Amino acid sequence: MADLTRIARIMAEAVNGQGRPSLPERLCVACVQALAVESAAITLMADPDHRAGVWATDERARRMEERQFSLGEGPGVDAFRSRRPVVVADFLASEEVRWPVLVVDLASSAPANRVLRSVYAAPLHLGTSGIGVLSLYRSQPGVPGPDETADIQVAATSVTLAVVGSFIGPSGKLPAQPWLDDPPLNSVEVDQAVGMIMVQLGVPAAEALDRLRAHAFAHGREIDEVAHDVVERRMRFTEEDR
Repeated sequence: MADLTRIARIMAEAVNGQGRPSLPERLCVACVQALAVESAAITLMADPDHRAGVWATDERARRMEERQFSLGEGPGVDAFRSRRPVVVADFLASEEVRWPVLVVDLASSAPANRVLRSVYAAPLHLGTSGIGVLSLYRSQPGVPGPDETADIQVAATSVTLAVVGSFIGPSGKLPAQPWLDDPPLNSVEVDQAVGMIMVQLGVPAAEALDRLRAHAFAHGREIDEVAHDVVERRMRFTEEDR
């Protein structure tokens, strides 16, 4: 079992850092330093269809988070919805059928030796209020043992308290956070695009988001990219897209 004092110190150093990189980015790096994982990502969200942003230690972890949001399925989505950790021993295992579209997408998008094979997705929540998910990745298949799981929960709790605490100033008010002013992924444009598709097709928001996701998947693009084209009026959904 890792030294919990060491984990607490590493997480505290990330919280106490200033400026760039942003707080979530520092927390991701701290998780990799403190735990036996290769990559980490923090996704903040109000619900699985509305993100405040995604921060990651590297492009592989960032893509894993992007693909889950684009496809609307995956361990992070399930962890947020259930408020329980979701563990994947091997995304490419033949018996892994919980998220068939995601698994096929991962298997076809990169060589097997470049895929992050295992993940521990820990929900970030206070009581019944969810704020997001901490995802911890490895290239090798496997699941953490009991001691590692305890260490991960300490790190996840530290991340939750750090993010929530960053919104509360000395007076107890809720100041705007500079690291949310320019999130790495533009969830605002996704919401705007959904609104425009609702008007273009005359469908409810849930169906408009499904259409956006389906188009992104069919053309091998991220949902943020397609949303940007819709908002910039370079793309319009028509009856043929229904």
